[in-house]
Amino acid sequence: MEDRAPYHTAAPQGPRNLAAPLAAWLREQGFTATEHLRATLATVAAHWVAVGGERFELSYTWALGPAPDATCTLRVLYPSSVWVETLFTAQRVRRLKDVRLLLTGNVRYHNARLLARPATTPATR
Repeated sequence: MEDRAPYHTAAPQGPRNLAAPLAAWLREQGFTATEHLRATLATVAAHWVAVGGERFELSYTWALGPAPDATCTLRVLYPSSVWVETLFTAQRVRRLKDVRLLLTGNVRYHNARLLARPATTPATR
């Protein structure tokens, strides 16, 4: 039986810290994002205000320790409400793709992004 290559044992245990690339991607999407990076804890707090005045707030937390974990939460505050509505909470994520799918797959966020797109004009001859 062959010995396994050393890279099999060097794989990181638990989720990776996605705070920096997530914050950068959120800024590309128009969010205002702030990340706090520490050796064993990283967070991202981001918000985006839609055309209708809805404030979408995304938070990400990564913790290293005996039970490493990375979670994401999306909430929305409507302009006519004093209550924040949770769209998803404590969703475990392992890759940036997971966060992207959670955010863009949310119907309320998706609809707000559609309304924020500039109107296209028909081509003229």
